Amino acid sequence: MDKFYQELRQIQKKERNNGTLARVEEDFYSQLQEYMDVLKQEAMSDPFSKAVSLLKQSQIIATEICERREKKISEAAVINIHRSYHLFTGKPQFDLVDTTPLNLTPEEEQFYYSLIDTLKNHRGNISLEKLSDDDETPKKPIIKPKETQKTTLTPQVDVEKTEPKPVIKEKPEPKSSPIVKKPDVKPQVKPKPVEDIEDNPNAFDAQDEFYDFESKKVAKDTELVTMLVFDEVGAIVGVDEKTYGPFRPQDIVTLPMVNAKIFFKNRKGRQVKI
Repeated sequence: MDKFYQELRQIQKKERNNGTLARVEEDFYSQLQEYMDVLKQEAMSDPFSKAVSLLKQSQIIATEICERREKKISEAAVINIHRSYHLFTGKPQFDLVDTTPLNLTPEEEQFYYSLIDTLKNHRGNISLEKLSDDDETPKKPIIKPKETQKTTLTPQVDVEKTEPKPVIKEKPEPKSSPIVKKPDVKPQVKPKPVEDIEDNPNAFDAQDEFYDFESKKVAKDTELVTMLVFDEVGAIVGVDEKTYGPFRPQDIVTLPMVNAKIFFKNRKGRQVKI
């Protein structure tokens, strides 16, 4: 197990120092998965064994290796597309230059060519060739609907003579005495006495609730985070008045957020999640 861990450290060092991919076995990712599974089984069977810390260190190193290799493969795919597919120089023709990165595993080779296909389709959609094809498509003639003729002749209507109707006089209704409506009188409701806030010490307004922002800020600053150290740094005193350090490269330490931000700002370490 320790032998494979040393190999991981060497690959990590090469990925950091070189711009190209480090040479690994074709079954590197399967070996890495098997190694992690064995460490997990040992850690579960004996929580106080060396496998627990070795598993954490291996996870951090393997994650960095995978991220650096993904970035190098993505950059190589973009550069090759830029060299092989000219967008606005006449009619673009795709002629991929054979500059596939070296030391690719089968999984990484599949990832590389999937990026090439995606970038090729994107450039095809925005190229001049696509625009020119759209311009050459024949346009359909616009057919206007026929206007309907309006007739000026109107049918003649026979107007019959109507006899005048007799007028019937209405009889006047007898006068009645006016009805006087009494005004509606609403019953008076005595308002309930309102307690004064000053007289009632238990009275409480939800909008005036007190929030202790200062204590929340202090709790956030003293929150502990896990960090991977890059360089040698002497011992420090944290905001919680505890001493941390000294630190060495590749150490995984836990310290308050405020102190950890100083490491992040000066590129002396980075936060990790375990």
